[in-house]
Amino acid sequence: MIENYVVTTTPVVGIKTVTATAAEIFAGASALSGRKLLAIKNTDHALRIRFGSNAISQTSGHILEPLATVEIPFETLVPVPIYAISEGASVTVEVWESK
Repeated sequence: MIENYVVTTTPVVGIKTVTATAAEIFAGASALSGRKLLAIKNTDHALRIRFGSNAISQTSGHILEPLATVEIPFETLVPVPIYAISEGASVTVEVWESK
């Protein structure tokens, strides 16, 4: 986890399907307002996903390897959407957001 990070409310967790079309990634029905941390775990054993801005594609964006987790810290006053896309078939990810 992020150094000096303290959870101040109950986190929102969810399972999402990442497809070959870029889409915003969040744990619940929408991004948690004021979130401080977004964690994404790629649960697939073979396929990578990519994440980043809405300009990502199956060949551009930051790579999340199979079974890897990424933690993205946020400035709570600045909402920033994060998008994800699969490099191939649909991939299940676990998502965790907290304040």
